[in-house]
Amino acid sequence: MHIVIGSEVADGLRSNYTVLELETFNTEQGPVTAYCVVDQIPVVELPMLETHKDLHAKFISEYNQGNHSNCEVIAQGLMGKFNGEMDSFYNIILERIK
Repeated sequence: MHIVIGSEVADGLRSNYTVLELETFNTEQGPVTAYCVVDQIPVVELPMLETHKDLHAKFISEYNQGNHSNCEVIAQGLMGKFNGEMDSFYNIILERIK
């Protein structure tokens, strides 16, 4: 997993890579969103990739809305997906909300 900062950079990578939103931070210039780029998706995960991406977006949305119990349930379904590259992120968020 690689981390990129800013929507413009992330949008430029979406045609070739799986790009997932992580968190939005407030800076002096305004809010800035961090994204991850997952460049290796196992072939067996490809048929479910869009579903996993939607589930990840739901995880981020629930986290941003403070629905932490929903995050725990969603994270269970996401662990191991995206070649396992996102597991550490999910674990960090789950630790943060405890």
